[in-house]
Amino acid sequence: MESRLVPTPRSLADVDLRSRDLIGKGWGKLERFVFRHRRFDGEWSDEVTRDVYTIAEVVNVLPYDRKRDAVALIEQFRTCGLVWEEATWLFEAVAGVQEEGEEPDDVARREAEEEAGCKLTAVHPLTTVWSSPGGYGERAHLFVGEADLSGVGGIHGLAHEHEDIRAVVVPLAEAHAATLDGRIRDTKTILLIQWLMLNKESIV
Repeated sequence: MESRLVPTPRSLADVDLRSRDLIGKGWGKLERFVFRHRRFDGEWSDEVTRDVYTIAEVVNVLPYDRKRDAVALIEQFRTCGLVWEEATWLFEAVAGVQEEGEEPDDVARREAEEEAGCKLTAVHPLTTVWSSPGGYGERAHLFVGEADLSGVGGIHGLAHEHEDIRAVVVPLAEAHAATLDGRIRDTKTILLIQWLMLNKESIV
C-alpha cells in the first residue's frame, strides 16, 4: 500500500515573513513572527502572529550499559512546574546545550561526564526533533550512549551553572515502567527509553 506519510513539498518560498522582532532576552530569547504561509489548497493564509521562545540547540543522551541492561538517568529541579504551581524534580536523560563549533556527539560525551559521571564508549544517533514546535524553537539531537555504569551515581553538575543533579542507574525494564506510571514525564526521555526497548538488540 502506498504510504500517506509523504511530506508536502515546501520551501521558504512558501512562507511570506512580514516581520521578526525580538521581544525579550534573558536566559533565552522571545521573538514575535508575523507571516503568511502557503495553505494546502495552494492559496495564502491570512496574516498570522506567533511568539517563539528559544534557548539553544540541545543534545539528549541516554547512557546504556548492555552488560547490565541498565540505563543512567538524572534527577534535577526544573522551572517549568512553577507555571502550574508544581514542584518538579524530574527524571531525565542527560542533556546539554550545543555550543558554537561543537558537534552533537561531542556534547553527548561531555554532558554524560558532567551530569552523570560516566564515560561513553560509543554514541548512537537516533534523530533530531523539535521539542514543542508550536511555540518553542528548541531543536534536540537524540542519542543512546554505551557506557560501563558500574559505580555511576551520586551528585553531579557544574556549580557556576547552578546545577544540582542526582544520577541513578536503573534496569532498562524499570525505566520503561516509569514511562508508563508517570515517574518519568519528560518527552525526550520517554522517546529515548522506548526506542531503546525496541532497538537494543540492534546496537552493535
